Amino acid sequence: MTAQSRQTKVLVALLISIVLCTMILNVLGHNPPSAGAFCLSQYYRLVPVEKLVRSREVQRPRYWKWIEIYYSEGDSDVRVTSGLNIQVELSGSLSSVSGQQDIDCHFIIYNGHNDLDGKIEPTEQWNRQLPVNRPADNNRRRARQNEQTIYISIVTNGQNHQPTNIQIKRLYVLVEELCRELNIKSESVLYPDSWQY
Repeated sequence: MTAQSRQTKVLVALLISIVLCTMILNVLGHNPPSAGAFCLSQYYRLVPVEKLVRSREVQRPRYWKWIEIYYSEGDSDVRVTSGLNIQVELSGSLSSVSGQQDIDCHFIIYNGHNDLDGKIEPTEQWNRQLPVNRPADNNRRRARQNEQTIYISIVTNGQNHQPTNIQIKRLYVLVEELCRELNIKSESVLYPDSWQY
């Protein structure tokens, strides 16, 4: 008889704890815990790279031969793309920006201050498959090669140009997908001089 009453007590205590935990979880909602170096729930809110690589225009796999990554500084009010300040509402996208033709890259990877950390935004140049008029970096390549280059801007804050962990992971996924889709050799990917990741 004592064994049965003990089982009943344990079962009742278990049910009460399950109900109590369920109520606590419902009160907390779907808010992720404070993000450390990498927060999986934030990562899943990002658009898959495969969708971003596809453009509205017919892609020219033989045309694109290079990928160049560079840093650009930004703050919470302004999206900065290599020295060109463009005032936008934070909730807006690049498609609503006037003068968007002046943006000097094909993809922008945000750091969490201007937009969601790791968010990759294709520019109109990528969507239309247009080359970007960007000055050659230390004359590494000829003008023809610059025309055939996909430029990726990593938005950073401050002078140390430190990308976030999510930016680094998303950059590698983007570069891998571009190389696969467009038959670009991995030797043709140019990282910033200070790149160490």
